Amino acid sequence: MYEQETREIMRRFLAGKLSFPDCIAALDAALAGLIPNLELEQLHDLRALMLVNNEQVMNEMARRGTT
Repeated sequence: MYEQETREIMRRFLAGKLSFPDCIAALDAALAGLIPNLELEQLHDLRALMLVNNEQVMNEMARRGTT
């Protein structure tokens, strides 16, 4: 569920429909919703997904900064 939610957030951000602050807030809210139900075995996958999302956000912000 978290992966689908963050995929939609990233899609909207990359399409320019979500600002940087709103993207970060939405990603944080999605994570906050996940944490109470998180199992220890899921931490590795969660961390990997968070790193991918972070890289996409930073790449997009760099791209926006050059235009």
